[in-house]
Amino acid sequence: MLVDECLACRVLAGKVQAPGGVIYEDDYWVVEHSLNPVLLPGYLIIKLKRHCEHLAQLTPEEASALGGIIQNTCSALSQIVKPAKIHVCSWGEQVKHIHFHIIPRSSTMPIGNLKLLIYLRIKNLLNKLGLSKWVSDAEAAEISQQVKQILLQI
Repeated sequence: MLVDECLACRVLAGKVQAPGGVIYEDDYWVVEHSLNPVLLPGYLIIKLKRHCEHLAQLTPEEASALGGIIQNTCSALSQIVKPAKIHVCSWGEQVKHIHFHIIPRSSTMPIGNLKLLIYLRIKNLLNKLGLSKWVSDAEAAEISQQVKQILLQI
């Protein structure tokens, strides 16, 4: 079941499209690039294909598939963008649909979760003011296709 008010559900229903489209999909999970404004090259989202708001409500099959998808996605992303670190996190406050942010941190970005979040917020504000640019949809789509090709081989 998908929920009209849920951004993740709208993406899954094809009402909103991530740059490069679906990178990976199985019976339970979908991997796509983050939406516009695209924050960072390779900032990916792994989301459950059905609307569910709590990890405790995952089926055993959904839970079992998740670890491999996170590992394979991080491995492929490492090969493409060569980040200093990849952060995997889930907040689920604004978009309550279960999803995970896969955030590659380059060596020029600050180390530390809080510092990284502050950096992203400042960069987003500068982007809104026209003083800084995020990644173009075309660049995000290209990275998506490269990650997809690696995941097809795993």
